[in-house]
Amino acid sequence: MRNKRTIRKRLPAASVLLALLVTTLAANGQEVKNAAPRWNFTLTKQAKRPSVRFGKLFRADFRANFQTDWRGFEPEESSKEPLFELHRARVGVEGEFLKHFEYEVEYELGNTSRPLRDVFVNVKRIRWLQFKGGKFKIPFSLNQLQGPSKLDFIYRSGIGALLAPGRNVGGEVHGRLLGRRLNYEFGVFRHDGEISYINHDTEATGGVTYAARLTGTPLQDLPLPAVTRSFQLGGAFTSSDVSEGMKGMRGRTAGRETFFPGPGARMFVNGQRRRLGAEMLWTPGPFSVKGEFIEVREERKGQSIRGLDLPDLISRGWYLSGTWLVTGQKYSQRDDPAKHFIFGRGIGAVELAVRAEQLRFAGAGTPGTPPSRSTRGANVLAQSNRAWTFGVNWYMNRWIKTQANVIREKLEDVQRSPVPGKARLWTWVVRVQYVL
Repeated sequence: MRNKRTIRKRLPAASVLLALLVTTLAANGQEVKNAAPRWNFTLTKQAKRPSVRFGKLFRADFRANFQTDWRGFEPEESSKEPLFELHRARVGVEGEFLKHFEYEVEYELGNTSRPLRDVFVNVKRIRWLQFKGGKFKIPFSLNQLQGPSKLDFIYRSGIGALLAPGRNVGGEVHGRLLGRRLNYEFGVFRHDGEISYINHDTEATGGVTYAARLTGTPLQDLPLPAVTRSFQLGGAFTSSDVSEGMKGMRGRTAGRETFFPGPGARMFVNGQRRRLGAEMLWTPGPFSVKGEFIEVREERKGQSIRGLDLPDLISRGWYLSGTWLVTGQKYSQRDDPAKHFIFGRGIGAVELAVRAEQLRFAGAGTPGTPPSRSTRGANVLAQSNRAWTFGVNWYMNRWIKTQANVIREKLEDVQRSPVPGKARLWTWVVRVQYVL
């Protein structure tokens, strides 16, 4: 009901914006009669998707992303997720108007409490100083910021899926400096991201959130082989206030079962939530190497059973992944292989992928205090999940992609495992993706 009310409230504003846009386009159309702009519909190799254009004043590219998953689990009781699922069904439109404005609207057709995904406008008049406002992903975590159709693996890493903030409503300034060698993003958002929401993923846990992210290519100008120029490093930070309650970070397996702190539970927190992240990306030729480290600290002021302050809850993790296009294409060309399967008399692009990762939860600790599994424990007993993911990706053509992953997980504290007495869990997933 809350989302429906929100959508109803936003519809009048959206109508006003649309009316302003149409009026502005009409006015500009009167000013550039000599240019003779006209509406046209395109579906070409260059456009890659259906597109509506009005001269150089307006462009709208239509998008769609449908993903179907087949899954298996061992032990079978390690997940309540369905074995077959239409995982994602999104449609949207993106484009630009008046040369200096970009926009995007994305809607989830599936049964979800948050159907509106990305809805924003970006002002790009100056390359080094751009403004973005609306609902979009808070600038944090390389893995989380990648679109779902661009992922090397079917599921995001544990830290990207659980520790990064995700989307929220806000605004940011961003740009490229030093000839695109340095990128920056600074933003303020209404709440902490949707990943940390509770109560069926509809209630925010964090308040106003401040975020910053810097990425750059430090080796680009050094006298090194050309293969090193794509090496990228980055760092990010977020800060928000979390009101008192069971709102701490949680851990989930690949089957979406909670392994920290326990089924249906969260740790009691109160105070600041701070994230720190470091990332690395290198794409030499047909290969890619990616890695990230994220740490989240949450204060627990007055959260002991006696109302005293507790040591911070610390959630941290990392991943390191690599891919290899065995068919020889460059990493940047894999989504649109030159020789399409079926249409281009080729096999498309075939890629092998592997990822190692760990996600760990623990308390800052109190000397002399025994570890505890309690959600108000002074010395939180650590729980971690180490995982390996092995995958094969087949980019048949620019529209169809098939992925197969095998995931092996090992939990540190078997007593908090989704399956009592089982520390090792296996997941098999096959995904067919259609992208327009």
